[in-house]
Amino acid sequence: MDDRTGPGEAADGKDGIDWAAVRARLARQSRDTEQAAAPGGAWADALLRRRAEDLARVPSADEADAAAEAEAPVSLLVGRGADGSYGLDLRHLSRIVPLPRVARVPHAPPELLGLIAIDGRVMRLFDVDRLCGRNAVPAGGGFAVVLRGGERPVALRLRTVDTVTELESSLKAPPEAGPFVTAITRSRVAVLDAPAILETLRSMKEE
Repeated sequence: MDDRTGPGEAADGKDGIDWAAVRARLARQSRDTEQAAAPGGAWADALLRRRAEDLARVPSADEADAAAEAEAPVSLLVGRGADGSYGLDLRHLSRIVPLPRVARVPHAPPELLGLIAIDGRVMRLFDVDRLCGRNAVPAGGGFAVVLRGGERPVALRLRTVDTVTELESSLKAPPEAGPFVTAITRSRVAVLDAPAILETLRSMKEE
């Protein structure tokens, strides 16, 4: 064997493998990989193209509403009944007015205080404490909080309207708090489920 023959050339003759071709192929693959990953290369272009497509995609109405609801803080109207403080999500309220004259309804259930008229619309007025299973006797005066939704409006009576605040960290309400109390905040505000209240009151008869 000629001493000047390199190891690769000797292998080519012995094993029948074209090592020069193998080295050339590996070098070409390495070069292609570097070019693809380089700024402006095929890999980078594909990534940017996917990001552009994601940004350009218009979310559906349900996706947009869900995202907004998840990000937006919940604002509560906080007021007092005759027995405790209550919080109502502002999104489920349509009006808050000083309590107008109440017309009593004969043989009405105890939670129904009577009928009131706001802006020419007659609606039923319910006592928050009694809806939540408390037997406190409501004092005179206060505010009527009209719930949003439904063809027949209903209102809840609060003794005072104290503030509007963002929902703070809370604990799940115990069963004895009643079916309409979903949580109790650290400041002992009972957070009410206004849609559940409205749904229940729709089915109640006035007499």
